[in-house]
Amino acid sequence: MTFLTENPTQLEFPISPDLAQQSWLKSQLQSTAKGQWNAYLNEVSLQILLPWLQTEYKQQTSLVFNEKLLSSFWDVVNGSVINWGNKRLIIIPEKSLDNSEYSIPQEWVDVPKLVGDYYLAVQINPDELSMRVWGYTTHEQIKVSGRYNLDAEEIISDLNVLWVVSQLNPEEKTRFPVASLSSVPAIQAENLLSRLTSPNIIQPRLELPFSLWGELVSNDNWRQKLYQLRQGEVPTNLTPHQVAANISQWLQNTFEESWQSLDNLLGTNASLGFSFRNAGEESDAIIKRAKSLNLPNTEVILIMGLDTETDDRIGIRIQLRSRSQDEYLPTGITLKLLSASGKIIQSIQSRSQDNIIQLKRFKSPVGTQFSVQIEIDDFVMIENFTI
Repeated sequence: MTFLTENPTQLEFPISPDLAQQSWLKSQLQSTAKGQWNAYLNEVSLQILLPWLQTEYKQQTSLVFNEKLLSSFWDVVNGSVINWGNKRLIIIPEKSLDNSEYSIPQEWVDVPKLVGDYYLAVQINPDELSMRVWGYTTHEQIKVSGRYNLDAEEIISDLNVLWVVSQLNPEEKTRFPVASLSSVPAIQAENLLSRLTSPNIIQPRLELPFSLWGELVSNDNWRQKLYQLRQGEVPTNLTPHQVAANISQWLQNTFEESWQSLDNLLGTNASLGFSFRNAGEESDAIIKRAKSLNLPNTEVILIMGLDTETDDRIGIRIQLRSRSQDEYLPTGITLKLLSASGKIIQSIQSRSQDNIIQLKRFKSPVGTQFSVQIEIDDFVMIENFTI
């Protein structure tokens, strides 16, 4: 067993220059600087700890994720998981040399598919090419504390305790019950992936409610799609509604199949009574297209209105309405206009007995990209557009 000289209860390993170089080169495949550091630190820690555990202990030890899945995970979440006998070790490496606090990403604690038994605090010094395992905790201890940043006093620094307990009490209670996450329908997952594609979004996990993000990131297929999209690749199994609608072409009477005329979608009688709420603005839109959206327990209609400006910009109106004037939108449904980077530009929420909500008219030049987001409770649907 390899121990620190000044602290015989902690582990320290040298990092070979070859391992450091190879790990850094592999990490450059990630889409962001944060993802690159995640990949580098985790690759180094796994390449050292996995063979060490296999040699030092008799328990069967293996990676939970293969290399392809690890790349997609490290792009958005720090940490790795190892099967160690009948337990799961969660490895959380950091390059900070400050061991006054241990930060655990929430995904490893609150997503049922990802939780582990023991969480190892690992420090990597890339300048001195050294790695230290300075303590551990259990899933139960993290949940009982109610925090994801634990003080050093809450971390068991004597790693001998971990090894002894694993031998003498392999059935030790290490996990705390966690609530299951609601499944995300495929159409919603693909809309969320489309929203998170922007390279300007450094931490996708902060863009969604955790219940949605946790389910998305723990699904190997969805996470791999997100990784490919953020790499600039186009997965072969993308569905058509993920492609941005080109509304400049609408002015040339070329429309995507899902965007229909009001007469086709609503019927002649219903469409005759339709208009945008101009509120003193310019004349009504010259192009109007509508799309039916299926939300939980209801159907709504998203309507886009376009007109041209003298400076070659395009005026855009966006409206969300119930299927008919005799029906109401769900109370609290939100319509948002997002920039290409995901920033909220406008937002409006329905009240009780609203059958229409509408964003303020805006103007944009050709080449602009934006998204329209519809939210109700934890359900999110996104439509992407390019001008």
